[in-house]
Amino acid sequence: KTTFCMEYLYRGALNGEKGAFITLEESPEVVIENTIATFPKWTDFKNLIDKKIISVIKPDRTDFTSFSDIAQACCTQMKTTRLVIDSSTILKLSFDNPLEFRKKLVDFLSFARNLDATILMTAELSYPVRGKIHYSIEQFAADGVIILYNLEKAEKRVRALEILKMRGTDHSRDLVPMKFTPSGITVYQGEKVY
Repeated sequence: KTTFCMEYLYRGALNGEKGAFITLEESPEVVIENTIATFPKWTDFKNLIDKKIISVIKPDRTDFTSFSDIAQACCTQMKTTRLVIDSSTILKLSFDNPLEFRKKLVDFLSFARNLDATILMTAELSYPVRGKIHYSIEQFAADGVIILYNLEKAEKRVRALEILKMRGTDHSRDLVPMKFTPSGITVYQGEKVY
């Protein structure tokens, strides 16, 4: 999930769009190091980080208010047009009551629609097998849902992607294979996973 989201920020940065990655789990240094190791052909990536075209931020606290304030500052003060929040699963842990998390998340997403930014928020699936996935509030409240899989095929694992929903946009409904290469993620549109 993290790598997919970093690709989103990197491609935007190459087109002059500022991006921010709010990490609630790993340190910014680990996120950056892992990205460099995964995509060694992104020779300009470190420069984009140094120039703050891509920012990686870890809040001091993972409570919802701190996160929300940082997300708003990224879009309004830093002028980011691409924002990643990794992950809503960690945010959920700061709530004793699932209903309270749902309310705060819906409020945040309503507010976020007024920002001049596209926001990707990662979430852990409750069950990693495609036919047995149980969807949570994040999937219902979001405008779009992209699911990443690591599927078993003939005693091997195949990475795949599926766009489950994308409000207001016609999109492919195919499960398609994808591959992590040194220069980025390649999606094999039109090819079958099985």
